[in-house]
Amino acid sequence: MRHTNVDSNSQLRSGKKFTWEELAQHNKADDAYVAIRGSVYDITNFIKKHPGGEDILLFASGRDATQAFETYHELGKPDLVLKKYFIGTLISNELPVFLEPSEFHRTVKKRVQEYFQVNQIDPKNRITIWIRYAIIFSAFIGSYNAQFFVPYIVERIWLQAIFAIVLGFASAQIGLNPLHDASHFSVTNDPFVWKILSATHDFFNGASHLVWMYQHSLGHHIYTNIEGADPDIMTGEPDIRRIKSGQRWYSRYINQHTFVPFLYGLLAFKVRIQDIIIVYIVGSNDKIRINPLNTWHTSVFWGGKAFFVLFRIIIPLTIISAWKVTALFVIADLVTSYWLALTFQANHVVNEVEWPLPDEKGLIKKDWAEMQVVTTQDYAHDSYFWTSIVGSLNYQTVHHIFPQISQHRYGEIAPIVKETCKEYGIPFYYKETFWEAFGAHIEHLRLMGLPPQSKDDIKLE
Repeated sequence: MRHTNVDSNSQLRSGKKFTWEELAQHNKADDAYVAIRGSVYDITNFIKKHPGGEDILLFASGRDATQAFETYHELGKPDLVLKKYFIGTLISNELPVFLEPSEFHRTVKKRVQEYFQVNQIDPKNRITIWIRYAIIFSAFIGSYNAQFFVPYIVERIWLQAIFAIVLGFASAQIGLNPLHDASHFSVTNDPFVWKILSATHDFFNGASHLVWMYQHSLGHHIYTNIEGADPDIMTGEPDIRRIKSGQRWYSRYINQHTFVPFLYGLLAFKVRIQDIIIVYIVGSNDKIRINPLNTWHTSVFWGGKAFFVLFRIIIPLTIISAWKVTALFVIADLVTSYWLALTFQANHVVNEVEWPLPDEKGLIKKDWAEMQVVTTQDYAHDSYFWTSIVGSLNYQTVHHIFPQISQHRYGEIAPIVKETCKEYGIPFYYKETFWEAFGAHIEHLRLMGLPPQSKDDIKLE
């Protein structure tokens, strides 16, 4: 199959022709290739020179990195640097590919860039970022210490339970803020800062930031709501829930909206176990392949899990009874899981947005930025409260087009995005409140639980 995601010059270039399987073999620091718009580049000697650090190139190696590349760079600007590393062309596709950037795509990026330039604003920094981080980590450390090291509280399980709730909420905020910001390189321009902030997820939450990077930044953000490519909507056969029309319907899905949300409380436990399976057994997260880990990532992966077990289980067991440790752990985990799961589902797993599919050649017949708009639902832009506690996920459309910009700037550029969408006739899906957005997810579950019209899609149990 001919690779569709090409620029106007790539077909005129000479060089070796690569299938995606051949490209995938070059996915290590000492042997790294990437494909962009159908052209293959040997970036092995560029990894150490990359201004954005080596991590993102190690993640992107061995695959088509077109959308990630165009997201984090000014359109067209880095082409001169790339030319010296050109070695051939990509002739087949592993995952869906997209049309070249549309006029809307170029216009909205230009307008947002001009906003920061004219106003002399750093899009990756703001004092509120560091204030929020300080509050989150203080709440996390303070609530942990209160549960196990303050005698008055240790003697009263109901007080310990309250602080376990605070700990769980702070854990969710670590995921929504330092982890999320660092995984999109949207806080400062320092790769070392990104490494440290990402690692807090491993050590404080016991979940791998590496797996998150592949699932979220290289999977979900690139292939939003595309079945078979977006790991966030991956489902089994059968699954605990039905969220896509392409899934076979089972009788178990009837009234799934009344019980599935309760199962979201298992998210944190599931993720910690799934990390190990994905990295060391399966080797991929849905269709997003995991590249070999370097020393840093291996150390953080296992060091984080060991530290998590030590401070969340072993140390508490030396202070209070096993049943209390278990109860407090479960309370905190439920809060973390529910908050993360419910806030994420309200953005994409709703009936209002689109669920695009590629054609028979693997082409999504829509510009990538336009697709981000129509696969996403925003809510409560006017609420500082909700913006703060959901990590700006209420500005998800803005975030998906501009993940490299700090979430603390979304309120400033949202009007630019919305006005440009209106100008180009692209629907911008929006709910006035969080509860309306969350209700849309529940309604989607209800509708997906109803029997399809075609009997071929039904299996009774």
